[in-house]
Amino acid sequence: MVLDDIDLKILDLLLQDGRISHTAIGKETDLSGPSVYARVQRMEREGIIKGYTALLAPEKVGRGLAAFVRVRTQTPEYESAVFERFIQEEEQILECHDVDGEDCYLLKVRTVSTQSLQKLLATIRSFPGITRTVTTIALETLKEGGTVRPTINRTKPEEG
Repeated sequence: MVLDDIDLKILDLLLQDGRISHTAIGKETDLSGPSVYARVQRMEREGIIKGYTALLAPEKVGRGLAAFVRVRTQTPEYESAVFERFIQEEEQILECHDVDGEDCYLLKVRTVSTQSLQKLLATIRSFPGITRTVTTIALETLKEGGTVRPTINRTKPEEG
């Protein structure tokens, strides 16, 4: 899907305020509310807009400890389906990236305490095929929850 200048403006407005009304977007883009709605629906259908969410202060909702966990598995025979299902279901794991290099996965986790982190690490290490974890605890979070903004290039992204 090719994004035009109006689509980019709509996306920018939604990134600033995910609760902005279609009417308000229309005022900013010189479109009617129904036209904005149609464009937003199209971008949702195409998977450009994946969803809408509220951003919470982790320390105020019991997730003040941020850590990054590097996970190494046996290769090439490692069966990842069970572990990856756990990753999807475990709410303390915010992000999981399949990475290249010495490690196989990089996890971003947010827990209540070092004790809850220790318990999560024990669970991760208990999966068959997990050979090593290395954890880095964040002392302070300077930036978090960044959003992906569209590139200025309005062509279809390369697949690969």
